[in-house]
Parts: sequence; structure tokens; C-alpha cells
Amino acid sequence: MTDYLVWGLAAGELVILAVLLRLIGSQKRLERELKLLEERVQRSNEDLAGLCSAAVAVDRRLAANDNRLNTIADRVSRPVQASAPQPHPIQEEPTPAQGYEDVIQKIRRGADIDELVRDCGLTRDEALLLMRLHGGGKR
Repeated sequence: MTDYLVWGLAAGELVILAVLLRLIGSQKRLERELKLLEERVQRSNEDLAGLCSAAVAVDRRLAANDNRLNTIADRVSRPVQASAPQPHPIQEEPTPAQGYEDVIQKIRRGADIDELVRDCGLTRDEALLLMRLHGGGKR
């Protein structure tokens, strides 16, 4: 009877040892997965920081473009004065207001933005603004 008890205890110890080895293997696998997930979270955080930085840069650029569009709109809507030309606060390319008359005529004849940029020497923003002002809502 004691032999059966010893064999039973030995078999129990083997089962416990097998379970212990399996748990150790699972722990190592989980540690590897945790490390991989931590690396992914770190990369995601870095990507998010880059996106935030890019968003700030885009916001600044949009604000600058908005100011430029407002300046262009003022320049386009200002009547031509023959006596003394008014200085413009932001003027990258001097274009007289009467030069826009040809552009406006092209818009009314159905020209698109790419054609205005190519043929009239306008920036895309200027062409888009003129299309909005004189194109009847077409883009």
C-alpha cells in the first residue's frame, strides 16, 4: 500500500512539475508580448506627437493663407484709381486690378482653376478666390 502511495505522490509531483513548466513558458511568452505591445504603444505615441506637430504647422499655414486670401480679395475688390496707386500691405506679385478683368472674363467663359493658373500666372489660391467671387459657385 505504501508503494501505491509513493507512486501516487511521484505521479502528482510530475503533474505539478509539468504544470509549473507550462506556466513558466506562458509567463515568458506573455513577457515577450508585453514588450512588443509596449514598443507599439511607444511608436504610436511618437506618431501622435508627429501628427500634432504637423497639425500645428498646417494651422499656421492655413492662417497665413487666410491672410493672403483676404489681401487678394481686398486687392481685387478695390476700384482702380488712376491718380495714385495705393501700396498693398502684402504684395508678392504686383498685379494691377485691371489685369484681373481678363481673368474674370475667362472665368465667366468657363475657364477652370488649372487653366487660370497655367495661362494667367495666378497662384492656385488666387485662382480659387477669383472663381469663388466671379464663377457663380463653380469650382
